[in-house]
Order: sequence, then C-alpha cells, then structure tokens
Amino acid sequence: MDERVTFRETQRFRQPWLWVLVGGVGVVSLVAGAGIGAVIAAGVAALFAVARLTTEVREDGVYVRFAPFHRSFRRIGFEEIERHGPREFGMLTYGGIGIRWTPSAVAYMTRRGDGVEIHRENGKTVVIGSQQADRLAAAIGEG
Repeated sequence: MDERVTFRETQRFRQPWLWVLVGGVGVVSLVAGAGIGAVIAAGVAALFAVARLTTEVREDGVYVRFAPFHRSFRRIGFEEIERHGPREFGMLTYGGIGIRWTPSAVAYMTRRGDGVEIHRENGKTVVIGSQQADRLAAAIGEG
C-alpha cells in the first residue's frame, strides 16, 4: 500500500529559550543540592530532544504524529473536514506547546506562530502548528 504524500513537515523543539530554561533548572537544582530536580530536568530535556511533530497530507487525508506520544499517525479524513485555514496563535492560545486539549479542540504544536485550523463535521477542531502553514492549508485544500 503505497500512498502518495503531497505535503510532509517534521518539526522539533529547537527554541533556544526552551533549552536555556530546562538547562537553567537543572543547573540550579544541582547547585542547590536537589539532585532529583536535576534528574527531572534531564528527563525533560531528553523528552524534548526526541519529540517531533510530523504532519503529512496524503491522498485520503491529513496525518499527524507527535512522537514519542503517538506510536502511529492520527488520520483526519478529507470527508471529515468541514473547513480549514491558516491561523496564527500565541503560546497561550491553547495553553502552551505540545499536545493540548480543550473540550472542543486538540492542538499539536512545537512553537507559537502559525498553523492550520481544521474544523471537522463532528464539531471538534484540530490545530496543527506548522512553519509552512500556507503550504499545508493548500495541500489540504487540494485533497
């Protein structure tokens, strides 16, 4: 089963402020003698290092995988999409970075900025952060 991918983007947590924050917490924990804090900071740093958000638009829908939290892609079929479009959002729009849930939406993001908001027929919204939001929205529209 070979599906044609018309759009693919992989994002990682590469913001310097994030790494400075995690590293600073680790260093302060070590200096303060709180070894458990340093271990937790190292664990968080390891998680940020391996985490990646992969978005694909294929012939039958939009696929999202936020590794290592998702073992496989989550599919949003084109038949489910009521409307979609590029959207700008801030860090606090959905409560931060990562996978964020609200009662009516789920958001996948590695940084603040642009993304695509997908409104599904079931009333649920999916927001996918993207550094190429216009290209992603266009690929979804062509699907």
